[in-house]
Amino acid sequence: MKRLIISLLTSVAVLVLLTTAVAQTEGTKEAKVKPSELPAAVAAAIKANCAGCSIAKSTREVEHGVTVYDIEFKGKQGEIAIATDGSVVDRETPVSLNQVPAAALQVIRKSASGGKIKQIAKGEVHADLKDGQIIKLPSPRYFFEAELVKGNQVGEIEVTPEGQITEGPEWRKKGSKEN
Repeated sequence: MKRLIISLLTSVAVLVLLTTAVAQTEGTKEAKVKPSELPAAVAAAIKANCAGCSIAKSTREVEHGVTVYDIEFKGKQGEIAIATDGSVVDRETPVSLNQVPAAALQVIRKSASGGKIKQIAKGEVHADLKDGQIIKLPSPRYFFEAELVKGNQVGEIEVTPEGQITEGPEWRKKGSKEN
């Protein structure tokens, strides 16, 4: 009887430990990382893709089973997401309104519905992440992400260069965190 109880307790403990480990590695929680703690491959990718950029914030999280470093640069230098092996997942760079294709800009303005466009960034997706794998694309997939402001609300929308909405618009009260 004692062996059965010990065996059951051991099984439950192992199950709890495994569940906790999976939740910690696949969670949406991001961890701050100092620039000096970035893996060498990530630092090299930053240098190759944004040589004169200064890091404002760097975090690490697991997305679809892949560890990704999200780097935000100072000023209007944008941001970049890089996998541990140095693969660039995506890169966003702020652009002016005249750099946005007419179809995309029309949809963004309509989505602002009386609000203002605070900023637009051009995004380049270089790889998809799926089941712990980095799937490099043969050529980048582009999108435009706009930050919108209307009254006491802020929102984001993402559209293709052709004007197709891929995300949003999602509105939230100013000062509240993104989902």
